[in-house]
Amino acid sequence: MGDASDLVYRLELTHEGGPERYAGSELDVRSVVARIPQDVKDELRFDQIPWGRFAHSFGSGEDVPEYLSRLGSEDIEAVGKALSILGDCICHQCATSPPAALAVPFLVRIARSPTAHWRAEILGLVGRAGRCAHDGDEMRAGLLQITGRDDRLCYDVAGYLENWSVQAARIAITSDAPLLVALLDDADAAVRSSACYALATALDGTESILSALHRRLGVERVPAARMSLILAIAQLARVHGDEPTMTNLRQWWADPDRPTDVRVSAALAWRYMGGDPVPDDLRSLLTTAVTDELAESLADVPWMKDVEFRAGTGLRRSVRLALDLEGDRQERL
Repeated sequence: MGDASDLVYRLELTHEGGPERYAGSELDVRSVVARIPQDVKDELRFDQIPWGRFAHSFGSGEDVPEYLSRLGSEDIEAVGKALSILGDCICHQCATSPPAALAVPFLVRIARSPTAHWRAEILGLVGRAGRCAHDGDEMRAGLLQITGRDDRLCYDVAGYLENWSVQAARIAITSDAPLLVALLDDADAAVRSSACYALATALDGTESILSALHRRLGVERVPAARMSLILAIAQLARVHGDEPTMTNLRQWWADPDRPTDVRVSAALAWRYMGGDPVPDDLRSLLTTAVTDELAESLADVPWMKDVEFRAGTGLRRSVRLALDLEGDRQERL
């Protein structure tokens, strides 16, 4: 897996012949990720990855191993700083670069260590790498969207096809799904939430992942983690097709005996999966149950952070989108 200095991705050739001219080659990050040996991943052998073959938003990916190494520091501030810089480089403004996909297997393994710092945030970076940057959050379907709208081709600032980078990250996440599933039972609720966020981007093997998510939902007691489980279930169902999930979600939000956070989460998921029109009882639930206290308890849910990052209002904006009220600035939720 050593580097090859003569391998250069040329944007002008992509424009002339289309990105498929590089498909399956040493410049196709999907192929590179799929061929990373298991021992290289497990032993964190960063030097065996061709980082310099690909670029992130601020230049060559050759500096990524340095930041990955710093994530193992005992100094919590040093880890936080390294993670911030790394995230800005490889997922700048939520756009996935090829080095982000290459980093996913290592980020997952670093986050698995119970002694590591910023574990939930590291897993959050994994989840972001598996999603295309898009403005779909301006629409109701945006909350559960993984690929770009209409599957259009998107290029990062270095000219590389972002669709390939996202798919490569999802290949890596799918390969490491068992490691992420194990984190659903982690002692840290934030880690559990971030594991859901990453698992929701898996390309296949979704039946076993859904089974694990449902199992955990049956025993989870932390509202933010419960919402993450529900949104992960909905996202996998939306992407891969699972009609029974729509029925489950409707039963959950319609059941007055369920916790309020579960009902609100299920109602949002049902709407974002395409449930239409808005039933009166769902509208009543979302307009009366979303309190400041609930919004605060769910503020750290990765999906809510996505909405907050782009729009600044988190849960309340998600509710507005679910009720098609985004253009009505007079109605306050």
